[in-house]
Amino acid sequence: MRHFMKPFLLIAGDWYYPASGIGNWIDTFSSKEEALQKIKPYEYDDSIYEINGVRCEWYEIVDLREWMNR
Repeated sequence: MRHFMKPFLLIAGDWYYPASGIGNWIDTFSSKEEALQKIKPYEYDDSIYEINGVRCEWYEIVDLREWMNR
């Protein structure tokens, strides 16, 4: 059986309390658009995001294929 990697990694967290290691990893996705669908504006502050019900101050979507080829 062949397994295919989802190449887009969503990471997110807070500026004051970044997690160490892989603690800021949210999930992997098949497309950048799919990852962006997980990111919602926070109800009380439009400079903050909500991802899977968790408040986050920043996020980044990493194309793992580009990252691996550095």
